[in-house]
Amino acid sequence: MGKGRQVLSDAHARALIKQAIGTIFGDTEVEAEAATEIAAIEAQHPAARITPAKAPRSAKTTGSTTPLP
Repeated sequence: MGKGRQVLSDAHARALIKQAIGTIFGDTEVEAEAATEIAAIEAQHPAARITPAKAPRSAKTTGSTTPLP
């Protein structure tokens, strides 16, 4: 959290509401249809959900340096 607010698209919000209504009324067909819509919407934006791994920091060398004359 704390990385800004994510806003759902209208289609995503509609599909989530449709899924909730299907769950509440026990309509498995509507619920499954909504789940398919949600999966399709989320598949369009995979980069938004996956954060790239940070590259490991390189070790600092502790070699001696000779001063310039």
